[in-house]
Amino acid sequence: MRRAIGALAAAVIFAPAADPATASARRRSPIVEAVEAVLPAVVNIGTEELVRVVPADPLQQFRGELFDRLFGDFFRQPPSPGYQVRHSLGSGVIVDSLGFILTNFHVIERATTVRVTLVDGRTFPAQLIAGDELSDLALIRIDAPEPLPEVRFARDGDVMLGEPAIAVGHPFGLSHTVTVGVISSRNREARYRGQVIFRDILQTDAAVNPGSSGGPLLNADGELMGINVAIHQEGQNIGFAVPVHRARALLTQWLSPRLLRHLSVRLDLEERDGRLLVAAGDGPPAPLRAGDRIGGINGRAVASLLDYHRLLLRVRPGDRLRIAAERDGRPVLAEVEVGPYEFPDGVRLAMARLGLVLEPPAAEDPVRGGLRISGVREGGPAARAGLRPGLRVTRIGGRAVGRLEEVGATLETVRPGDTVALSVAAVERAEGLIVARTHTLAVVAE
Repeated sequence: MRRAIGALAAAVIFAPAADPATASARRRSPIVEAVEAVLPAVVNIGTEELVRVVPADPLQQFRGELFDRLFGDFFRQPPSPGYQVRHSLGSGVIVDSLGFILTNFHVIERATTVRVTLVDGRTFPAQLIAGDELSDLALIRIDAPEPLPEVRFARDGDVMLGEPAIAVGHPFGLSHTVTVGVISSRNREARYRGQVIFRDILQTDAAVNPGSSGGPLLNADGELMGINVAIHQEGQNIGFAVPVHRARALLTQWLSPRLLRHLSVRLDLEERDGRLLVAAGDGPPAPLRAGDRIGGINGRAVASLLDYHRLLLRVRPGDRLRIAAERDGRPVLAEVEVGPYEFPDGVRLAMARLGLVLEPPAAEDPVRGGLRISGVREGGPAARAGLRPGLRVTRIGGRAVGRLEEVGATLETVRPGDTVALSVAAVERAEGLIVARTHTLAVVAE
């Protein structure tokens, strides 16, 4: 009996191990493959915010404010006495290999410094390109010496209730944490200042914790379904994400070659019924006609306006675009030259689309940045939104505006009925203090 037991023990102890290749094949699920593919495109975002510590004593408050103003006038930078640096962490995902990164607006909203850490540990300073407070999305960019890995986008609306959902981020500073769940709902409401602004927010039970904000929500194919944005404070396993179609629409605006590169191409395109078509515009280059379907440019497949704008990030004035299109099943080939962009009339467009008269702040104005509202057209969109002279417009459509040319470039593609996000600051003076309170509102263009 003892010999039998000993033989059995030896057989268990010295049994040959499972073939590693076989074990790997069993464990390499679609989830594992999706994570491996996307992980290099997920980044850690660290921010620094300069916070002023206000003394309780009114006399000390006034003295501190005077000192701050004198320091700023002479040195053009904030003073260190009376200030603290607050650090915060968030996540982001690379959406273009040139270093463009999508994250949450609230992650970088008040940051004075933004730094991005890649999966290999390298850290780069980041520049804010644009942000949208209503959608809670922002675009930042780093200058890396080589192309970076980028995430693939899921198709708009291609989300199934109950399908696997993978959240990747940096919760509590724990780098590249992966959690898995399912899509719990596709049409949750998002509220802003008590009003419902969106009814398409994704809900997931994949754990989303502080620090995961701005990270990607992926499907089992490793495609971006949304950007993780929040958790339900009073529940467990209830997280929310901005759907990919909203992110794609904003990126299409923010990566506009006119705004970002000051490039002009005599070719206006539009998306209709899932196709990329030549728009009427000012007249497409021959032999193209309005309605021709675009298939590729310079040998690269182009299926959306976002694809088109990303391609134009890689060209320069003087380059020529070789365009492959289709008309009634027949191929059409054309060539067009890239030129410098001539800014449209910002004064005219601000009045026509928003009913606003904007002008740069005076040289002696103590508050820098933005454009001052000097007039509001009666009954116009701005008037209906409650805007008044004296306020300061700091952002239009998520992009900072400091010149009237930038207003023209931002509003050029806005059509009547489009909703435009305006960030507006009210500058107030009280007891020697200058305070700028900023809020964002939606204005329907005319």
